[in-house]
Amino acid sequence: MKTRLNVKKAILWSIVLCVIQMILGNLLYMNPIVMGINERFAGYPSIKSFDFIGGLGNWILLTMIFGIFMLAFWIFLYNLLYNSLPGKKWVKGLSFGLLIGFIRSVPEAFNQWMVIDYPVPLILVQLFNTFVSLIIFGALLGFIFYKFKVIEE
Repeated sequence: MKTRLNVKKAILWSIVLCVIQMILGNLLYMNPIVMGINERFAGYPSIKSFDFIGGLGNWILLTMIFGIFMLAFWIFLYNLLYNSLPGKKWVKGLSFGLLIGFIRSVPEAFNQWMVIDYPVPLILVQLFNTFVSLIIFGALLGFIFYKFKVIEE
């Protein structure tokens, strides 16, 4: 099946999707439940303070820059794998979200558990939040790209 990517729409809707994803990420990581878990482990020996990278402002800036880079990479990968993904319409995006969720969050959490003296509750929070946010990201990506005909079949 031959597909065509509308580059202008892809750039526009990718920017919108990045903003939505950043809001979602902040809701997942900055909510009172997660903040309470993080506060419980403040001062834990293996956890660096924000001073390590120049304060909270630098941490937020670096996280946003890296996040935008990763989202752009995921969107590029979605376009590359589009014809291979199962499903139609937004389900293609959901399939993609599940795929990248497993590829990114599960090995990362396992590696932290195996190699780093890091509190298990924090690993589980990161595993859950990363996995859920990537599934939602994939579904939104599929929905937006289908709804606004970013990829035409």
